[in-house]
Amino acid sequence: MKHGNEAGTSPLHLIARHLLEERLEELTTTAVARVRADEPEYAGSMVSQDDLTRAMRRTLALALLRLLGETPPDDVATAASQVGRLRAEQGLPLSALLHSYRIDLRILWEAIIAEGAARGYASDEAFLESCILVWEAVEANIAEVVDAYRRAEENLARRRDVLRARAFERLVRQAESDPSVVREASSRMELPSRARYLVVVGEDVPVSHETLVTITSRLSARGLSCHFGWIEDNLIGVVLLAGRRAADIVALLEPLSSWKCGAAVVDGLAGIPRGSRLARAVIPALVAPGVQLLSANWPATVVAADHEVAAALAEEILGPLYALPHHERAAVFETLDAYIDGTGSVTEIAALTLRHRNTVRNRLRTVERITGLSLGKPKDLTTLTLAMEWCRSQEGPKAWH
Repeated sequence: MKHGNEAGTSPLHLIARHLLEERLEELTTTAVARVRADEPEYAGSMVSQDDLTRAMRRTLALALLRLLGETPPDDVATAASQVGRLRAEQGLPLSALLHSYRIDLRILWEAIIAEGAARGYASDEAFLESCILVWEAVEANIAEVVDAYRRAEENLARRRDVLRARAFERLVRQAESDPSVVREASSRMELPSRARYLVVVGEDVPVSHETLVTITSRLSARGLSCHFGWIEDNLIGVVLLAGRRAADIVALLEPLSSWKCGAAVVDGLAGIPRGSRLARAVIPALVAPGVQLLSANWPATVVAADHEVAAALAEEILGPLYALPHHERAAVFETLDAYIDGTGSVTEIAALTLRHRNTVRNRLRTVERITGLSLGKPKDLTTLTLAMEWCRSQEGPKAWH
C-alpha cells in the first residue's frame, strides 16, 4: 500500500496530473453525457453537443490545473468566464449552468476517489483531507462563471433596454406613417399591435428610475403590460388596457400625482402618436398636478387648445356678468358653477350651495337675462360651459382686470 508522497508530490497532485494528461477526454465524455441526461434545460437550448463538449473539456482542465497549483494557459484560464458569458447570451438559465458545474464536481470527485483507492490511498487520512481542494477548485470555476454570466446578463439587459427605447421613440414619432415601426415596437416591447392602450404624457417629470420602477411594479402586479420612457422633455407611457377601465389604470399611476399628466385611450400601437398628442393636449387644461383622462376633461382641453379663441368666447359671453357688483357676481358664478357641474336640478344646486331654491332660480334667470343664452338649449349650454372652463383655467378672467 502506498502512503504519503511519491517523488515529493502529494497523492492528490499525482492523481490530478494523471486525470489531466491521460483521462481528460474520458472525463469530458462522461460529464457531457451526464449533463445531457440530468439537466433538461440543455435539451431545448442553443448549446450544441460540440459546444458543450469543448466547454466541459476546458473547465475540467481548469479545475485540475487549479488542483495542481499551476498557471493555466490563456485559452484554459478564461474557460469559466467565457462559458458564463456565452451561456447568458444563449439564454440558458443560470440554475442549469450551475447544475452542470456541480456535475463537474461529482465527476472529478468520483474519479479522484476511485483513482486514490486503486493506488492504495483509500485509508490515507492526509489524502482524504486534501480532497477538499477538489471542491475549492470547482468553486473557483463557479465563482468565475457566475460573475461572467451576471455581467453578460446585465449587458444584454442594457442592450435590450436601449433597443426598446429606440423602438418606442420611433413608435411615438413614426407609427402613423411606417407599419414596420409598429411591428418592431410590438416585438421589442412585447406588446400586441392590435389592442387598446392608455397613453400617458407627463410634463416636467424628472428622469427618475425609482418613479418608473414603482409604476411598472404596480401595473405588473395586476398583470398589466406597459412601457414608459422619456422623449425630449416629456415622460410618455403606454399601458395595455386588457379589458380594464382607463380610470382604474389612472388610479394606479399615483406616483405621477406631483406632475401634470394627460392620458388618452387609443386602438392599436399605430394609434400611439395620436394618443400622445391627445394626452399632451390635456396638460394645458389642468389647474392642478395629477393624471387626468381626456375623456373626463373634454371641455377644458378644447378651451386650452386655442387660448385666444377661448378668451374671446369667455369675454363675450361672461364679460357682462363680470360687470355686476362684486357680491352679486360671486353669487351668480357660484350658482352657474354648480349648475354646469351638476345635473341641472335646482334642488341639487340649492343643497350644494346652501341657498333657497327660489334664490337659485333667480340667479339662473340673471345668467340667462344678461348673457342672452338659454340654459335649456343644448347649444347655449355648451357655449356657457366652454366659457366657464376658460374662467376656471389658469389664464382665466384675470386678464380682464
